[in-house]
Amino acid sequence: MKKTFLFDLDDTLMWNMHDYSFPILDFVRLVIERLGPRAPDVPTIINLQAEIDSKKVKEWIPLGKGFSKERFPTSLAETYREISAPLGISDLKGEKLAYQIGTKAFSLERWEQQGLVADAKRVIDYLIGKGDELILVTKGDKEVQRMKISVNKLESMFDEIHIAPTKNKEVLEEIIGKRNKNKVWHVGNSIKSDILPAIESEIGAIYIPMETWKFEREHADLPKYNRLIKIDKISEVIDVYPRL
Repeated sequence: MKKTFLFDLDDTLMWNMHDYSFPILDFVRLVIERLGPRAPDVPTIINLQAEIDSKKVKEWIPLGKGFSKERFPTSLAETYREISAPLGISDLKGEKLAYQIGTKAFSLERWEQQGLVADAKRVIDYLIGKGDELILVTKGDKEVQRMKISVNKLESMFDEIHIAPTKNKEVLEEIIGKRNKNKVWHVGNSIKSDILPAIESEIGAIYIPMETWKFEREHADLPKYNRLIKIDKISEVIDVYPRL
């Protein structure tokens, strides 16, 4: 009987977290170069940025902008201000440069070079060959996610594509509709945004652990659930398929 697979995009089908890590490294260098000996140590800069960015996600989610492309650059600019202001420094140029560094997270050239996660295409082709329904469910800025989808030619691989401002039980249940939940599985790397909403929606969940950022790490431990399967890499979807 045909199954339905909901796939997450970022850090499930294509790498994403380090898109932000490289700009953060550039931001640290900016702070040190502009503030000199008065700059905090590197861990303090990085931890402060993580705190500000995570806080901004929570503040902006109710506004529908928690995962917009403006949030990350804005968090860098605010971090720079948070560091420089107590030193009695007003550096608008530094804030602007910090924001510009943040926009480097959205690099079409890098997405083209990286492509999909190893074996992701093989898994997709396998499921298509089984006659299953594939749905891409990704959260984030629509413009950014559409570029990622386009550069990886995912439109031709999925029956449906949904870009949501966030991912939760309500979003999944709207997508699932009247489908038989016993035949629906969500594949993703985030306990908070993929696995917990799947469990709350009473569908199957295939969890592929992957290092992620502070906001996504703020969750309870992986719960016990009779339709939860934990695998190490996406190619193992093929291995567990007979059990689904």
